[in-house]
Amino acid sequence: NPADAPSAHWVDDRERYIMSAVEVRELGGIKRPQARHRWLNAKYREIQALFENSPFNAIEDGEGDVALVGCGIGYSYVREAQAIIGSRLPVFKLCTLPIPIDRTLQFLKGKKRVVVFEELEPVVENLIKELCQEHRIDVDILGRSGFYPSDGELTVSTVIDALRRAEPSLENNRPPEVRRLSIDIPVRTRTQCVGCAHRALLYNVKRIARKRKGIVFGDIGCHDAGAFKPLELQSTIYCMGSSVPMATGAFFAGEGRPVFSIIGDSTFFHLGINGFINGTYQGATQVVILCDNGTTAMTGFQPHPGSGVNFYGEISSHVDLVKLGESVGATVFTVDPYDLDATYETLLEASGTDGLSLVIASKPCFLRASREGIKLFESLDGVRVDQERCNGCMVCINDFGCPSLVYDTEVGKVHIDEISCVKCGLCIN
Repeated sequence: NPADAPSAHWVDDRERYIMSAVEVRELGGIKRPQARHRWLNAKYREIQALFENSPFNAIEDGEGDVALVGCGIGYSYVREAQAIIGSRLPVFKLCTLPIPIDRTLQFLKGKKRVVVFEELEPVVENLIKELCQEHRIDVDILGRSGFYPSDGELTVSTVIDALRRAEPSLENNRPPEVRRLSIDIPVRTRTQCVGCAHRALLYNVKRIARKRKGIVFGDIGCHDAGAFKPLELQSTIYCMGSSVPMATGAFFAGEGRPVFSIIGDSTFFHLGINGFINGTYQGATQVVILCDNGTTAMTGFQPHPGSGVNFYGEISSHVDLVKLGESVGATVFTVDPYDLDATYETLLEASGTDGLSLVIASKPCFLRASREGIKLFESLDGVRVDQERCNGCMVCINDFGCPSLVYDTEVGKVHIDEISCVKCGLCIN
């Protein structure tokens, strides 16, 4: 907080902060939610009036009766597109909701066609259409509803194409030719870092899922890369914490195949515990694989209740995942994911256990550990692919997927990229 910030002081306002649907005598006996709705509508009108003079909204003069509305990042694309093709159409930078009615009506005056650029749905476009209907303004309002693609993010090319179709006189305004690269950039799939313990774990889960002919429900995190090529393990990635309840639902819906769910430790603490407790409480037979790397690795190493430190870097309480699992009735197993053989046997045992089994695969994030000088495994020098024995079957790439395993199309064989390899030795298995 800034030094001159006012000191914290709570002011009781029960009409505002208590949501129960009781009658308010002072407002004629209407229920509190209706009163709050009434206040909200009044506040909306006040905000709308304030936004008439907001610096976030601005009309930029231009030439002609075809005009552009840029909302948020859409405004930046409009400015860039106009600069590239050298056009000077009028522009309305419209960056508030509710939209300022008077300024919008002022901008629409004398226009024949207006194109609205926004992400990702035609929200502002439809609001302006309503305004035109109410005030009987005869202007074509175009945008996400079909004039340019209704899906996908805006690009400069999309905006330039829309500008040319909206104002045919711009057809001769050609952007400069973009020089093609001398190489083709490969399309890259999602994957874990080289040396990540999640890859070893996912490899074993795939082996077990194949053996048991099971279904794997995925969650969000570094481990979700296992849903894509080459592993193609998880059958779902929906939203944070959805893996365990989806597997629970599949079990109770009568799915005869074994069900597995994969969830990371940070997601587990954030939204996964509720579904996990419900799964044990309801008696769903499934294997929950908890990828515990001690941090929120996917989004910048933020700590969580299992990290042992709080957001300020101070030592804090530490949730014991084993005790947590046992306390709600799960059968708990722990593994070191770098130990492939032991992990495989544990997963095999867990998949044959009635009720909910929790397999906690604990190892610090390799990327963070390497930065901090923490050793996670014994490095193996001299690991290589025997070029005489390699027949180019690509099983190592398709089943394990380490980015340091590279297929050479010229010779039809696989080799190890020494620059990226961290010598974890997992590929030997």
